[in-house]
Amino acid sequence: MTLAPKSTAAAACLIAAVAAAATIGQAALSAPPRFDGAGYAVLARSLGEGSGYRAIDHPDRPRHAHFPPGYPAFLAAVWAVTGTSWRAAHLASCACTVAATLLAWLWFRRLYSRDAAFLLGLALAANWIWTRTGSGIQSEPLFLLLGQAAILAATMRPGDRPTAARAAGLGALIAACLLTRQVAIGLALAVFADLGSRRRWRALGIAAATAAALVGPWVAWSAAVGGRSQAGLLLAGEGASGLARRVASQAWFYLQRIPDQVTGPFVEIATVIRPSPRAAGPAAAWVAIASGAVVLGWIVAARGRRRRLAGLVPLLTMPMLLAWPYTEAGRFLIPLIPPLLVGAVEGLSAARRAGMRRLLGARQFPTTARTRRLAAVTLLALSVPYTGYLVATGRSRALAAGASQFDGLCADLLKKAGNHPGPVLTRHPGEVFLATGRQALEVSTSERPGDADASPEEIDRLIERYGVAYVLVDNDRYLNAATTPLGRYANVRRGTSLREISSARSTRSYAVLYEVRRPAPAARHP
Repeated sequence: MTLAPKSTAAAACLIAAVAAAATIGQAALSAPPRFDGAGYAVLARSLGEGSGYRAIDHPDRPRHAHFPPGYPAFLAAVWAVTGTSWRAAHLASCACTVAATLLAWLWFRRLYSRDAAFLLGLALAANWIWTRTGSGIQSEPLFLLLGQAAILAATMRPGDRPTAARAAGLGALIAACLLTRQVAIGLALAVFADLGSRRRWRALGIAAATAAALVGPWVAWSAAVGGRSQAGLLLAGEGASGLARRVASQAWFYLQRIPDQVTGPFVEIATVIRPSPRAAGPAAAWVAIASGAVVLGWIVAARGRRRRLAGLVPLLTMPMLLAWPYTEAGRFLIPLIPPLLVGAVEGLSAARRAGMRRLLGARQFPTTARTRRLAAVTLLALSVPYTGYLVATGRSRALAAGASQFDGLCADLLKKAGNHPGPVLTRHPGEVFLATGRQALEVSTSERPGDADASPEEIDRLIERYGVAYVLVDNDRYLNAATTPLGRYANVRRGTSLREISSARSTRSYAVLYEVRRPAPAARHP
């Protein structure tokens, strides 16, 4: 029985419709950017205003080298047409995600039968985390689009000999990926390794040279600016023993997150959000089976020819993720979901083949298109329920639009614009700047943003240096986040150098706005 529509256009429209419904169905289109998204939006504002690539939310307005410029430039281009609009930014992200889903489906068609590719396209279109992230004001949606375009352009058919123009275009796509998310280094290495394994040396040289020429200015800029850079974060390690502990810890973390990327965050719920000793054993067994099948599938794919790139991309990206100082709650796995689906198909197919060999005693039991189609059906069935739950309940929209207490204090701060001039000390300077227009800064060093070890005396000096007018303290919206020094500082200085002027509290969260009180100048005697 054929499952895919006979018309390619009909299949594309159906996949696009599912992706659009799942993405927009989880979107909070009026929500302002949060966390890194606020930083991107500040940089986009700076580019749009002609101020260059600067953190204009900071009192020093320093040149910026932490986030690569791809997404801020994209956002600035969108706002050049629409004006600064959160809704326009969200919808642009939705469009990127739908287009990325279609490109992934076209890639699946080069790897599998029409039915299996269609089922995998629908599984991706209905994937909960792919579509939930796909509407955000952050770099992922654009990176998903560029990454899938690069993978599709790099996928070789038998007998393909890429022209110089195609190789240069591939290099440009890789450069665009690197200028959007620097984790694309794994993707670039995978593409170059695949070209080398096929002995496409000329194409490899042209693509690598093009990518290097386009990324070179950003590397030079980062070196000239210095300060807090991605490379600096990676190299500021804890020695060999610290790195080994980090890799071991994060290997288990990512193994736990792999099945959650398809089914929903059930392992995370059972082990982190609501940990239960009774659930620990079954969760570990499920992780071993599901993640083991995916990793096996990546290895099987990498050893072949037709699907080699599907295995190389995650296998060359994961070592960097294991060594990286932050996991970002599994966010870095989102661009790997299409290769993850391929790995699951290949792993399940290889496991079935091995089982049939043992059962039947056959020396060879080839993996058939029917086996892969069955695996794709299974993945689609696992992908739909949790996404349907999120869309139906509006849970994702509520989470995206959250932080109402923080937003309320920003509104209070906006009303006091003329009362006490000066910047705000907060953990979310970009969000404060976008909401109030008032410059802001965090407790940090160039190596350790949000420095958890800052003493009250160090914060006093920071306040004095920048003439800080207000301190905004809130509990972190990330699960199990590191303790902020601002809360400790407020406990020590409340009633002396800090005066509480507004607050919002609930059983689980709080936000408090303090005014900085400076001692009156000493009287001058004749």
